[in-house]
Amino acid sequence: MNWFFIRHGQINSNLNKVYSGRSDEPLNAKGLEQAYQAIDLVKSSAIDRVISSPLARTGQTATILASANDLKVTFDPAFNEMKFGAWEGKSESLIQQQYPLEWKLWNSSPHQLKLPGREALQQLQRRVIERMHNISLESQVENILVVTHVAVIRVALLYAQQRPLSEYKSVAVDNCQLFPVSLTDQNLQKARMQCKALREAAL
Repeated sequence: MNWFFIRHGQINSNLNKVYSGRSDEPLNAKGLEQAYQAIDLVKSSAIDRVISSPLARTGQTATILASANDLKVTFDPAFNEMKFGAWEGKSESLIQQQYPLEWKLWNSSPHQLKLPGREALQQLQRRVIERMHNISLESQVENILVVTHVAVIRVALLYAQQRPLSEYKSVAVDNCQLFPVSLTDQNLQKARMQCKALREAAL
């Protein structure tokens, strides 16, 4: 199975450097244009299934990409944006003023940041990877596209590349940029073997 992750098209919060978080902010005109421009990327990857984060901006992007490839969109909360807690809806400049120490830590050692009501990178990575593993075991399709968010793509890529979460900020993710993500590691192979053994035992 091959996984492909793509970030949603642009929203105004991206331009204003605001953590939109789990708000249902829609794509702006540029974001819609980016989604349509990404259609050829999806076609060239021979996508069989499209999964989207449940938010409006990802849903819009996913619908455009899926419709152009005669596919339907399924929505999965496991690929939702990370929870930002008190930072939700605030600009980077305001956060820097209100949380100077936490902001510095977020930009220097993001894997160490822990705040009430905010999802830690370890928690985010766990929910994303566990869902990918489960889908890999259950699904029969070859190529899956996940339309999601920067944070989700970063933690998935770092896991696939066996890189630490401390390198989170080094992963550049542009709007409607497509990323192949490989989970062909020993853990996935072990899970597949266990699943196969259970199926054979049931026969």
